[in-house]
Amino acid sequence: MQNKKTFYVSTPIYYPSGNLHIGHLLTTTLAWVYRNYKKSRGYDTFFVTGIDEHGQKIQKKALEQNLDPQSYVDKESLKFVNLWKMLDIDYDFYSRTTNKEHESMVLEVFSKMFERGYLYKDKYTGLYSVNDEEFLTRTQAILKDNQYYHPTSGHLLQEIEEESYFFNIKKMQDWINLFFASNPNFLTNKNIQKELTSNFLQKGLEDLSITRISFDWGIKIPKEKYNDSRQHVIYVWLDALFNYLSALGYKSNNEKNYLKYWVNGDERIHVLAKEISRFHAIYWPIFLKSLDINLPTKEVVHSWIITPEGKMSKSKGNVIEPVPLIEKYGVEEIKYFFSSQVNIDSDFSFSEELLINVLNADLANNFGNLVNRTIKMINQNFENGVSYIKEYLEAIDIETLSLYSQYYLDYVTELDNFHADRALKIAILLSSKLNEYIDLTKPWTLKENKKRLNCVLDVLLNGIYAIAFMLSIVMPKKMQKILSFLKLDEFSDNQINNYSKFDNLIPDATEILFSRIIKK
Repeated sequence: MQNKKTFYVSTPIYYPSGNLHIGHLLTTTLAWVYRNYKKSRGYDTFFVTGIDEHGQKIQKKALEQNLDPQSYVDKESLKFVNLWKMLDIDYDFYSRTTNKEHESMVLEVFSKMFERGYLYKDKYTGLYSVNDEEFLTRTQAILKDNQYYHPTSGHLLQEIEEESYFFNIKKMQDWINLFFASNPNFLTNKNIQKELTSNFLQKGLEDLSITRISFDWGIKIPKEKYNDSRQHVIYVWLDALFNYLSALGYKSNNEKNYLKYWVNGDERIHVLAKEISRFHAIYWPIFLKSLDINLPTKEVVHSWIITPEGKMSKSKGNVIEPVPLIEKYGVEEIKYFFSSQVNIDSDFSFSEELLINVLNADLANNFGNLVNRTIKMINQNFENGVSYIKEYLEAIDIETLSLYSQYYLDYVTELDNFHADRALKIAILLSSKLNEYIDLTKPWTLKENKKRLNCVLDVLLNGIYAIAFMLSIVMPKKMQKILSFLKLDEFSDNQINNYSKFDNLIPDATEILFSRIIKK
């Protein structure tokens, strides 16, 4: 038996330092949908999410709540675990950077980089954002009223001077330039790739500070091993990025998953928001190359969710929490909305009114209505169900049946390029086509012409199957219910063109899956 192709997908590990927001929901839902799609295509998959628990910001937050940092991150971690549970988002590994295996692996990585001559000790002088865990040069920062601010988040920057270990990025400058030039599709977002090239690569990269001595909440480097007089703590990005490998057991007693999904894997995908693209697209490949480790095959960079006040931020008071939305509109409906509406290449303007309009238009009025009226007509007219009789088909039936595999192939193309929104819109477009087919064939007028009515309703059942299969990657539970309405056991792409699959089956819609939402 031929081995299955593999698909490894990760979200960033999130900072547990504030309220959950719909950005967390978007990124994780997209990664989960990509994983589900690849599973439906027969891939062996591995999906990772988690939290980034070290750093000055975490230590500061813990102090504010009179907690030790470990107790603080334990408490905050539950917020994420409970959100994914509430959303029915299952994963294969939940990364925590306080995990002892992860910490020992990061120390080994540091040691290896040191041995290979990529690390050196010096003094860091410059600007630092505690909130963003990011160092910036004065040219990158925004100067206002004699103070420097982060160009993206707007957070106040501190002037710091302290001893640090640096990664010699300049050693890798020629390699990363060549890598970007040779891999124009490494990032899904072409604008971000251009920005990184013009704002960082072409200007020349600065060596990267990778340790701090001014706080101690992090992975501590053994002082005696490096003859250090001060206690260095590994700075968050070197620590955090390697979670993608510790999740697979890299440098552990069991590297089976690392070998399977990373070393010998077919696709290694990271899903992230654009504000952390520099760390993932420049520093992460450099770190990996310095250790002769495979690079990701693709980084899916999505844009921001914005509100009328602009990008969501705590300072603007426009952070939208996911839990109230899920409780109000439903788990699978919320996942469907974000997956089908957010184009990863463009900022997305969120409003609750849009959410209601989309759920009503796509699910209640379009697909839900199609399912219920088709099954109702079958139950009213055929006590033994309908069947596929090729010789009775008319031109409009043949043309409609041919759409199913054609639309499915378009759906596959879009998802292979990580455009979940376009793929799901193809499913809904097919549902619209079937509603048009009903308007054209007028089955309610065919009660005395059972041969013709049988053909029309069988064409519709086959179409409902194709649509439900395409939507199953984002609404698995509701589509499983539709499958049970249709009296079938599983979805499979090789069943799309098997038009006889409903012969001798009696469908039965036991409930309305998508009720119309009344605006209040």
